[in-house]
Amino acid sequence: MTTAAEEQEERERAERWNAYLWEPGGCLRNKLGITNPFELPAAEYRLRAMRQGELDRGEVDIPRTYDKAHLQAIHRHLLQDVYDWAGEFRTVDVSKQGNAFVPAELLDKWTGKVVAKVNDRDWSTMSREEFVQSIADVYAHQNLTHPFREGNGAAGKVFLSHVAEMSPYRLDFDRVEKSEWNAASEAAYPEDITKSTDPDPRKLYAVFDKVTVERGSVLRADPELAMALELQSETYAGIDASEQLDLDAERPAGHGVELEAEAEAEHQA
Repeated sequence: MTTAAEEQEERERAERWNAYLWEPGGCLRNKLGITNPFELPAAEYRLRAMRQGELDRGEVDIPRTYDKAHLQAIHRHLLQDVYDWAGEFRTVDVSKQGNAFVPAELLDKWTGKVVAKVNDRDWSTMSREEFVQSIADVYAHQNLTHPFREGNGAAGKVFLSHVAEMSPYRLDFDRVEKSEWNAASEAAYPEDITKSTDPDPRKLYAVFDKVTVERGSVLRADPELAMALELQSETYAGIDASEQLDLDAERPAGHGVELEAEAEAEHQA
């Protein structure tokens, strides 16, 4: 039998969850006035792609502080056109495929863990193997933290790319399939979160080995496409293949503290 205190806590939890929605079990509240949860992801992706392009072209300066403010600034820029709470940590607990992410009240503590894993390393002198293992460790903890109500995948990848800027390497997320990325992310999740809260970054080494590229090198898997891009670059000044976008978005959760699902474009798990 539940106590009055437990019932009150449950009511408050439901109120916090529903505050993100137009109506209980409905679509996430958004600046676009979209109330259909199946229409919102496409609109969010389109606007986020525009903001991502601004970051990729260096038109927006986000201070590389590699802390909570850094991550929030990325999220705020990417989703400023869609959500009033862009850049704010979530106030509700979320889970995916039965795996609970870090509780809302522990987000600051866990973000501190991520920050420490970035700052406690000398990225500039890393070998490729050291970089793969280190960036996988950062991502494993960042993914488990999942600090935002929506858009964790997109913000997280930009953050990782900023971390990689301190190293001799860059990240090309297009080099790994979505299904492989999701499987590795799920495998890295703690086997039993009641006994251990630490993820296993070793499960992510293979996918990060695939996406890690030496800075300045160019992947040309398709010779004909490479030739076409080269001709295009010679003909039209200012075209840069590095401006191609790799974006992801999460699909809005529909109810309660159920799963926070992803949009089709997302590699995040």
